[in-house]
Amino acid sequence: MSHKIASTLFERNNFAYMQIPLRNGTTADQNGISDRVVYHPALHSDSSSEEEILFDMQYTDEVDKKEDGKTYTVEEAVEAIGFGRFQLRLYVVCGIVTAADALEMLLLAVLSPIVRCEWSLADYQVALITTVVFAGMGLMAPLWGFLGDRYGRKTAMRMFVAWVGYFGLLTSVVPNYTWILILRGLVGGGMAGSPQGFALLAEFLPSNHRAKVLITSSIFWAGGCIFEIFLASLIIPTIGWRWLLVFSAVPVLTAGLLLLCIPESARYLMAAGRVEEATVVLQKIAKENNSSLPEGKLVKSKEIQLGQFKDLFSSHYLRTTIQLWLLWFCAAFTYYGMILASAELLRNETKGSSKCKCAYLNYDDYMTMIISTVGEFLCLPINMLLIDRVGRKITGTVNLISTGVFFALLQIHTKRWMLTAIMFGVRGFAAATFTWTYIYTSEVYPTSIRTLGIGTASAWARIGAMITPFVAQVLLDYSVADATWVYGCICVVCGVSAMLLPIETRGRALPQSVSTSSFEASDNDKESEEENKEK
Repeated sequence: MSHKIASTLFERNNFAYMQIPLRNGTTADQNGISDRVVYHPALHSDSSSEEEILFDMQYTDEVDKKEDGKTYTVEEAVEAIGFGRFQLRLYVVCGIVTAADALEMLLLAVLSPIVRCEWSLADYQVALITTVVFAGMGLMAPLWGFLGDRYGRKTAMRMFVAWVGYFGLLTSVVPNYTWILILRGLVGGGMAGSPQGFALLAEFLPSNHRAKVLITSSIFWAGGCIFEIFLASLIIPTIGWRWLLVFSAVPVLTAGLLLLCIPESARYLMAAGRVEEATVVLQKIAKENNSSLPEGKLVKSKEIQLGQFKDLFSSHYLRTTIQLWLLWFCAAFTYYGMILASAELLRNETKGSSKCKCAYLNYDDYMTMIISTVGEFLCLPINMLLIDRVGRKITGTVNLISTGVFFALLQIHTKRWMLTAIMFGVRGFAAATFTWTYIYTSEVYPTSIRTLGIGTASAWARIGAMITPFVAQVLLDYSVADATWVYGCICVVCGVSAMLLPIETRGRALPQSVSTSSFEASDNDKESEEENKEK
């Protein structure tokens, strides 16, 4: 009887999502035993018992599972959905959050000349305002990473935008220098959560669009930088620097409202065991993109055994790790150094030979800073044209040495338009270096230690950012030539280091573990060399 019922049900495709009605009129919840079979009374004789009917349903479900056992992962779903309206919406929301983050960062450059004059600060005291921001970022970064993994990317983003906005507003009413150090340090602690938006965006991008989309997302950072300088040119001369702090905090709070328009990460939901919620999220995205999910049931991706800290220093990755730490240090040291030095160079030009350190930025200075910041858009074509054509190592070398050359040119006393052009070049190549560094690091390490590798390398970037104010705002005030030579020489040394990186990642499949990556890397390096010889 059981086999006959099962066969008949499959032949007639009598399946539906519902409870099984028993002969006595009651219903039984199936608790996952069978959620696809409808009971048909016509298939049973009057003598069939309730127990027999339930057994038939369970038997039929077992056969169904054998024939329809298709599954798919979040990664496969994202690839099937493709790039569409949803990714564009997420790209804009995460980009606005990034732009709001940039406002708080560029505030350091335009604020320094003001507080120096108002509170009669020494050079090292001005530099400390920037240093405490990056110190806060370094201390709070592990906490935001923990919150993102425990409570979700979207939740962590809501928390950090509220944090940055709140303490940013409080900074506008600081009574003295000590309080501005404390509150800007807390703002920096909140800004450490900004990578959560980058991670959320990356997790919803199909592989064939991921690199290009993440590279172009830097336009939001550059746009935020330009907008902050524009605000400063309007607000500081009219209603004062405290109002600039208020207006700079409003965008990040507004960005928090936009987070209501995006879903939680499907990868996080799966990791948290919330399979149904992850399925609903992916179904909505597929509908918005006019696409469909793969057939079957959503399941977790195959778990990869995580690597250990010592794996970064294995025989295959020891040299790469040490060189990447140097490159991340250099990327942050030069990029943030130029941001801070731009205001100092213009301030020095304004005050001339006067020994008075109190010199405010004027309209022409702000316009010069805006034009030079536009140079960050230069990093998009540089990386897009070079990174896949000549390889990662040559691209990094070009970016770093070009940054060093333009830095060295800053010591030349020249006309304003030439100074603006040189600053434009520094900002463009420095921004390109930062983008290149992140891309290369994410490609060179295997999946088992990729996050660990990026995390430890970015720690060196924060060290570079903490040190650079004492070169850009202290040493530069003493000697422009000495400061620019420091930046130039470090860039050239790091450019050589980029060329000597042991692994070329162009066209290289992402390795999964340390044990297999060495073989994949060596084969790829040979292929790359052969391609270069042919060209």
